[in-house]
Amino acid sequence: MNRPGPAARLNELTLAHNIPAALTIELTRRCPLSCAHCYLPETRGRSAPAGGRELTAGQWKRILGQFARAGAIQLAFTGGEPLLRPDLEELCACASGLRFDVRVYSSGSGLDRSRAGALKSAGVSSFELSLYGRPVTHDAVTGRAGSFLAVMSAAKLLKKAGIAVAFKTPLMKGNVRDAAWLLALAKTHGCRIYFDPVISPANDGDRSNLRFRLSGRALSAAVRTIPSLLPRLPSQARKPAPSDFLCGAGRNVAAVDPYGNLSPCLQLPIKIGNLLRTPFTTLWRSSPRLRKWRELNIGDLPECGGCGLLPVCSRCPGISLLERGDVMSSNVPACHMAAIMAGGPALSEAGGCQSPFNVPRKASMRSVTACGGCAPSTSRKSALPR
Repeated sequence: MNRPGPAARLNELTLAHNIPAALTIELTRRCPLSCAHCYLPETRGRSAPAGGRELTAGQWKRILGQFARAGAIQLAFTGGEPLLRPDLEELCACASGLRFDVRVYSSGSGLDRSRAGALKSAGVSSFELSLYGRPVTHDAVTGRAGSFLAVMSAAKLLKKAGIAVAFKTPLMKGNVRDAAWLLALAKTHGCRIYFDPVISPANDGDRSNLRFRLSGRALSAAVRTIPSLLPRLPSQARKPAPSDFLCGAGRNVAAVDPYGNLSPCLQLPIKIGNLLRTPFTTLWRSSPRLRKWRELNIGDLPECGGCGLLPVCSRCPGISLLERGDVMSSNVPACHMAAIMAGGPALSEAGGCQSPFNVPRKASMRSVTACGGCAPSTSRKSALPR
């Protein structure tokens, strides 16, 4: 029998004991790009970033100390564009001094040789750079001419400074044909590349970016052409037990927005409390919303509990909330991905799981009452129990 590796055992331990191992910090919602698929309404001109309300370096440092005392070990700074914060290096150095593994998620815009060196000295272990395709494709997605050259320049400068670089590529209708080219480009530059076929509605409920989402048929074709686009299926996938956790959100991961609002996950930005007013440990241990959320498990899923694809499904409650207004529902991307992972075609394009393996069953009243009757995604305030 194969024993789980150290990473898997750490994940199990932190999940079981609600240790916030990995934290994501949005330093800003400002960004010089206007990516067509972006989930942040601020970058699409539908909401003005509250720049004056962003936490200061001093405020972030106090919060970082709270994270360290709570047992966190990995920290990612993101945005918007975190390089727009002139104190990014200062914050990275503080986090590194607290023995965090420090990562930065960025577009690379504005990075120069001096700053790459300063970030290395500040203890940054890796950068994840958004890359969308060939030069014409990338610039079309970002809405900014020359942005492809900027991200490739950033990758070279960071690697020269000694910082590991990975590319992150959301797969969309406009760039899926560039996937093989991107794989070759990443290999040439000695960088990892991660593809994500999930395009989610925006945080304000706007769904216009879903026009870029791959259809199930297109996703199936992409996987046949480049199998590495999807994670490899375990040799013996275990069907989740009814008592298994829904996901790590609010258990071993959490996120904080630029204004100090704590949420269970970046993909599930439902306000738990504000860290300027309430210490992190108090919210993490005592929040009624988090306590109720942690009580939910696989057995509470009204649609998915009898599905034969559960062993290979990576359903994200945040996507379900945005797409269907309920953290406990199925969602189209997860259903497509699970079907393909199981060796079949993608499922129906209809909303919700249309799996031929699905066994209908009655919805659990606990799942409904515990979630407070999740409202449509134009407002996330009622998505978790009060």
